[in-house]
Amino acid sequence: MKRFGRRFWWALVSLACAAAGLAALVGSGGADDLIARLLLKPGHIIIEQRPDAAYERLFPYYVELCAGSQFRAKLTGEGGLAGHAVMYLKGACRQEDAPYPQLRHCRVAATSLDDPEHGVGISVNRWFKNVNWVAIPGYHLFFDGNLKAGEPLTRTQFEAVEQQAIVGGLYRGVAFHQFPGAESDADLHVFLERHAIGTDFALQFARTVFCARLPVDAPMLDQVISFLNDKNREYAEGKADYNWSVWADNCVHTVRNALAAANIWSPLSVRAIKIRQIFNLAIPANEFVNLAELMTQDDDIGDYRAILDDGPRRDAFHEFDWLPTEPGALLKTLPVHAPNELYDTSFRLFTLQSPFLLGKTQRAIDLLSDQRFVDLDANLQYFAKKYDAVLARLDEERDTMASVRGTPFRRVAQLYGEYIHKQRDEVRTMEGVFASLEASNPPAAK
Repeated sequence: MKRFGRRFWWALVSLACAAAGLAALVGSGGADDLIARLLLKPGHIIIEQRPDAAYERLFPYYVELCAGSQFRAKLTGEGGLAGHAVMYLKGACRQEDAPYPQLRHCRVAATSLDDPEHGVGISVNRWFKNVNWVAIPGYHLFFDGNLKAGEPLTRTQFEAVEQQAIVGGLYRGVAFHQFPGAESDADLHVFLERHAIGTDFALQFARTVFCARLPVDAPMLDQVISFLNDKNREYAEGKADYNWSVWADNCVHTVRNALAAANIWSPLSVRAIKIRQIFNLAIPANEFVNLAELMTQDDDIGDYRAILDDGPRRDAFHEFDWLPTEPGALLKTLPVHAPNELYDTSFRLFTLQSPFLLGKTQRAIDLLSDQRFVDLDANLQYFAKKYDAVLARLDEERDTMASVRGTPFRRVAQLYGEYIHKQRDEVRTMEGVFASLEASNPPAAK
């Protein structure tokens, strides 16, 4: 009991210090404040316009975890400092006739972002009561609100997107907790204007958005869809309401755990006791960096034994013949739309961490500044060389007596060799397709 007591008081002291430090950061003002050290700046990273036309042809399914910065509305105030986490699923579509938000497989493998069957955006909102998330159909509505580059965001454009959401029934079957500004929990216009646009969809109206994109296969997407459908069904048809919690059940928990359902990484508990949750916070920007680090690790390519040491990677490898470090795993940055009459367009992304270590911020800068992680051509070239090098090493290390010797890694080594050969062949094919598409679409036409 004495040991537990000491740990408890140390935890409280640490929490108090962390809270005081964060409050000091948030409460201070001026560009030179410590909090400025926690914010990415546009000069630090690559704002990359990826060749999405080629990407869409090469990868029929992908998942994208995105962190959105804090929004600052010029008329209605600011959002939470930590921002917002969302997810986009290519190959999953909104089930139009469902009584509450549910997903289905898209009817076609889309090759264009303009295809209505391209995919769906997933967003958790703190004011939802009978569901956990809402599905937003289409890449453009979800990210840019159907606003063209350079086109001013005006009140008229804002209201057009609001009307599109109402006519399209995007919130059909969704009940709300009493939210600020509403005269009733069914005041959809107020909800859309103050709590949905820029948060659940039209993200770039109000936020800088950072995304980590992972290609997946159809069986993996099945698991993500199933998890999300079950989660909304739990609240819509069960007895319990959804009650958002900054500590234990926020937007990050849903998107992380949906990916965990496909063995992309481990799940994040929403049932831990409060004192443990405090030291295991789910922060949108940090989760973006966590996924970016996972998909840029090279050890699972170079050494198959590393696969066996990590549960989710091992399971994904054996069940789906898939690893998170694969061709097409890319990062992107989408700046808040400008010109903009409604929101502050300052470029920002907050990561909750020690202001003295700055590990997450620096890691984000490193990854978002590397062409291999933001440019498809550089990405494909890297993996082609990497797979060639691994295969050459495997040839050098091949044991001519392996067929008669016993080894605990024999079957895994065989599967690993087959996987690397298949990946090398696929990436070479992708390079050819990419070169052909580039030749038929000169830069002036993009």
